[in-house]
Amino acid sequence: MIFKTNICLAAALSALMLLPTTIHANESGCVTNYDSSKDYFPDKVKSSYASGFDITYTKNAKYIHNTISGETYVLYQCGTPAPSDISPTPADSLQVGNWVKVVAVPGSKIALDSAPASAAIELLGAQSTVAASYKYFAVTSPCMQKQLDGLPRIQQNFGTPSNRRRRSNNSSDSRLVRRVSYDISTLGLQWTFTTYGMNDPLSIAVNPEDANDMLGKAEWIKFIAAFYNKEAEANEIFAGIESRYNALRASSASSSTKKTVGLARYNKVANGTILGWSIDQVQPWLAQGLADAGLSAYSGDTTSFRSASDFYSAISGWDILIDTSGEPLPHGGATIPMWSNLVSGYGFTSSGGRDYAKSLPAVDNSAIYRSDLISSYNNATDYSEHLQIQADVLLGDFVKIASAPSGAKDTKWYRNLPQNVPVNWASASDCK
Repeated sequence: MIFKTNICLAAALSALMLLPTTIHANESGCVTNYDSSKDYFPDKVKSSYASGFDITYTKNAKYIHNTISGETYVLYQCGTPAPSDISPTPADSLQVGNWVKVVAVPGSKIALDSAPASAAIELLGAQSTVAASYKYFAVTSPCMQKQLDGLPRIQQNFGTPSNRRRRSNNSSDSRLVRRVSYDISTLGLQWTFTTYGMNDPLSIAVNPEDANDMLGKAEWIKFIAAFYNKEAEANEIFAGIESRYNALRASSASSSTKKTVGLARYNKVANGTILGWSIDQVQPWLAQGLADAGLSAYSGDTTSFRSASDFYSAISGWDILIDTSGEPLPHGGATIPMWSNLVSGYGFTSSGGRDYAKSLPAVDNSAIYRSDLISSYNNATDYSEHLQIQADVLLGDFVKIASAPSGAKDTKWYRNLPQNVPVNWASASDCK
C-alpha cells in the first residue's frame, strides 16, 4: 500500500503488506483423488484470544462457529465429500439466526462486502480471488480499489419472501422476517464476505470489530485464511503481529503517564445547528489497547448534553479526546470533519466574552484525534479495514499518543486535528 501524500506512512504500511514466506502444506485447489485416510489440513489455526470465533478440524472439513453472528460455517476440501454429520440451513428457511452454512474450499472466486475481510485478503496475498463486490462497498486500500475497478457490483435481495411473519418463540408478538441475500448466483461466485449474519446460505460474517481484545481482532486473519487453506500464512502473519504487540506492551508497562482518553462527538444537523454533545462508550478492545499503551480509558457515564458548559465539565478530566463526529452534508450523508469543523462543533471559541474550552487539557495539549488519517475519496476509512487486523500498528499509535507532550503527528491511523495533520486520501492510482 503506497500513499503519495505521506512517504513515511507508505513505507511503514508497505512493509506490513509483505507476503509471508512460509511454505504451506494445505491444498491450494481441488483434489482429484480423494483419500479418506488423509489429513487434508495439516496446517491448522486456533483462536487463542477473545476473538469471537472458534475452529475445529476433521480430516477433510473445518467447523467454524462465529459466536458474534451466531452462525456456523462448515468448510470442506473441494474434491472430497461434504460432511454428513451436519446439514446446512435450507436456502429458503425463515429461521432467524443460528444458520449453518456449508461451502467448499479453497476460495477462488468470491464477492466482497467486508472491509476487514478485504484487509486480511490482501495480507494473505489472495486479492486475485475477489471477483465482485457489493454495490455500495468501498475500501481505502489503493490496490484493492484497483482490483475492484471494473468488477461486477452485486445487489442485495430483500424479499423472497418479503412479507411473511413469524411468531417469536419467546413472545406473543409477531415480527417481520425478511429474506436477505446477495445476488451472486449468475456470476458463479462461491460466497460473499460480509459484516453481519444474514439469511443467506452463501454469506460469511466477518466481525473483528466486535472482538473483545486487541489480539483477538488480529486473529480474524486466521478466520479468513481458513477459507483459502492459507492457515500457515495466517499463523506466520499473526505470530509477527503478536510478537510486535507484546514487545510494545512490555515497553509501555512501566509508564506512569496514565493519561485519560475519552470518545466524544458533537451532534450537528445538515443546516449547521448543533443539537448537543455526546460521550461515547469505549469498547473493551479499545480500553485494553489504551491500557497496554499506558493510558486509561474514560469509564464514566456515557450520556448526551444540551449545555456546552455541562459537556466541558464532564470531559474536563480527559487528557486526550478521540472525536467520533460526522460532518453532515446538505443532501444527506456525512463527510470527514476538519479542525475548523471541530472548533465550531464543540464550541472551542470565545462566546459571551470568555473561552469555554481554555481549561480543557485535551484542547490545551493539542491532543484531539480521529481514526481517519487514511481515507478514500469514496468515504471509506482504514479504521474499518487494516486497523481491525493489524493490532500491533494500532498499539504503536496509542504509544505515540501517550508519550507526545503536545499531540502526536507521526501516527499511522490517528490524525491529530489541532496540529492540522492532513488526511491521506487514497485512490486506485496510488497502487504500486
